[in-house]
Parts: sequence; C-alpha cells; structure tokens
Amino acid sequence: MATVAFFTVVLTLAEVAPADAASAQVTGTVQVRSGPGTSFRVVGQLRRGDRVTIDRCSSSRRWCNVRSRYSRSGWVNSRFLDRVSSGGGSRGGICFYGARGYICVGR
Repeated sequence: MATVAFFTVVLTLAEVAPADAASAQVTGTVQVRSGPGTSFRVVGQLRRGDRVTIDRCSSSRRWCNVRSRYSRSGWVNSRFLDRVSSGGGSRGGICFYGARGYICVGR
C-alpha cells in the first residue's frame, strides 16, 4: 500500500511543468493544498485580493504552486488566479486556465 502511495505522488509531481516565477492575484477565497488536486490535504487558505508568486503549474494548467506571505506555500486551483494588472498581453513564462480564461504571466 505504501508503495502505491509513493508512486502516485511521484507520478503526480512528474506532471508539473517548472518555469520562471510570476506574480498573480487571487480572485476569491481558495484552499491551499499540499499537492495539485482536491485529494491532497489543505495547508492554508488565500482570500480575494491576495497577491501570490506562482512557481509552476501542473501540466494540465489547472493547478499552480504558489507562495504568499499570508499562507503556507502550496497548490491552488488556477481558476482562482488572475494577472496582477489588466495591462499587457497574454505573453509570459507561466500559463494556466485562470479566472478569465487561458492566462500567461511572467517576466
């Protein structure tokens, strides 16, 4: 049983696509989880308006690993994320399915 759990975590984390860190804003109250999915334990919470740094997103672009000064680092559902300012195009280093569709943020 422990072996199955280990390989599940390894395969899940292997789907993560690392990239340059980028800033984003939280669009609503969202749970911060220990991994990219609802089956992972809750380690914190973010509120609307909180700014976060996105380190990477899963290959599905539906979960992003974020850092915040208000909560532990962890994974959030990307539909609760949006670019910090409405300016600029859709270019950037990290892309995900966000609050307003497909969003790319970064340098």
